[in-house]
Amino acid sequence: MNEDQIALNEQENATCTELFEIALADDGYYLTVHLPGPDGKSVKGPEVLDALRKRNIKDYNPAVVLRTIKEAAGVRVKIAPPPEPEVDPVFIVLVSRDRMEASLQIDVPKRNCRKFTIDEVYASISQAGVVFGIDHDAVEKAFERPGIRTVIARGQLPVDGVDAYIKYYVDLESKGRPAELEDGSVDFKNLNLFTTVTMGQLLAEKVPPTPGTPGTDVTGQPAFAKPGKDIPLPLGKNVAAIDQKLITASMSGQLVIVNNKLNVVPVIEVKEDVDLSTGNIDFVGSVIVRGSVQNGFTVKAEGDVEIMGTVSGGTVEGKNVVIRMGILGMNTGYVKAVENVSAKFIENALVYAGNDVIVTDVILHSQVSAGKRVIVEGRRGQITGGKVSAGEEIRAKTVGTYRAPNTDLEVGVNPLLREEYLSLRKEIKRIGFTYDQAVKGLQILRSMDQRTMPADKKEMLLKLTKMQFQLAGQLEAMKNRIMDIELAFEELKTGRIRVADIIYPGVKIVIGSLVKPIREVTRFVTFYAEDGEIKTAPFK
Repeated sequence: MNEDQIALNEQENATCTELFEIALADDGYYLTVHLPGPDGKSVKGPEVLDALRKRNIKDYNPAVVLRTIKEAAGVRVKIAPPPEPEVDPVFIVLVSRDRMEASLQIDVPKRNCRKFTIDEVYASISQAGVVFGIDHDAVEKAFERPGIRTVIARGQLPVDGVDAYIKYYVDLESKGRPAELEDGSVDFKNLNLFTTVTMGQLLAEKVPPTPGTPGTDVTGQPAFAKPGKDIPLPLGKNVAAIDQKLITASMSGQLVIVNNKLNVVPVIEVKEDVDLSTGNIDFVGSVIVRGSVQNGFTVKAEGDVEIMGTVSGGTVEGKNVVIRMGILGMNTGYVKAVENVSAKFIENALVYAGNDVIVTDVILHSQVSAGKRVIVEGRRGQITGGKVSAGEEIRAKTVGTYRAPNTDLEVGVNPLLREEYLSLRKEIKRIGFTYDQAVKGLQILRSMDQRTMPADKKEMLLKLTKMQFQLAGQLEAMKNRIMDIELAFEELKTGRIRVADIIYPGVKIVIGSLVKPIREVTRFVTFYAEDGEIKTAPFK
């Protein structure tokens, strides 16, 4: 540096008064104290010290300063070393590995750190590439509290897509729970062990996966979301898919989930007794019971029912009912089939069949009705006590015993048709009375002047007119059914009772409206109606 530059620097870094001067040179601070002026005023120590303080000159030599003031020689005297150069602060911006968070720490040196501004802080943040999710309050805190690491930006996290899932429209949660009664108690005979569905019923729906929502990291770059995972439809047996979304039942039956797949099976198999452990069974398909049906419990099915054990005071209904070990009615419950009932024996029971009742051993003290035939043929092939009715034929090996219990055999009348016939007659009488009342009411209303008839009367007129047509239609349909049943009764008059071995006294034979008591032991006989009386013929 040349002398002119040094002089210029000293002039720029000087503190001057009329009596003293403090100047900064390259090698340090210099103090010049002049002699007193014409007024005799001299430099005082506090003045100089105050000037040093204002210049923030701390490392001066007090002795030299005082001597220079005292001498006032007008000579430049070095009183302090040059100031340490100012040091820049350090702005540390840290971005997390996933770029979802940025932190700021301002490191300030202990000595001679220069002053810095908030704009410089933001410039350092921008230089680090942080442009998104900046928390300005956090930046202010970091600015005001150097040395402390502060999170100053957070990205927007992506929202991953939702995996596809299956929404069920059948109640799988209540399976195995007892049915709740109106009073709040539970029915332990109805345990809901099986989930039954009907053909075409909606079983489940696949809710498709969602793609997710992308986010943004602190550098402004997109953060990609993971799309939800798709799953296949859980299609098993006897179910159908609609638009690869909906699952419906292809048939009526029991809904079973096997290997996470929906299956509809036409058969329920109970591997034990129907009792408190299983509860009642009510199914749209067929039922197989490996055990027995205990007293007070029910098995109902729209399909066939097969019971490997016995029915002991229980109730069984189905299309066809097969009971391998037989029926112990215990004077409670009943067995009813739309078509056929097959059993080893029937004792103290009520049994109904739309077609045939087939027994391989005995019928004892029971009420048995069949639309077509009752056949008791086996080792014993016996009917004793009670009443056995069939539309077409009763066939047995032995009927009655020497003890002569009351045993009634009746053919020529279908018991179910007879019940329907009697019910229809009652209903025709009831509806006929209602029809007559409607006709009388219409006659009265129609005799009134329609122009002045009140609104409520007009409404009643329309209502009664509609009712008249409805009742007339019902009456006509029921009368036609009565005629069909009466024709069926005529056809059933040819019913026969066949005894392959022996029929004992105490048995009453009924064919249609004809009655014949058996008064003596008869063997190998067939009973039939002809010319208004019951006749006999050899067993065929």
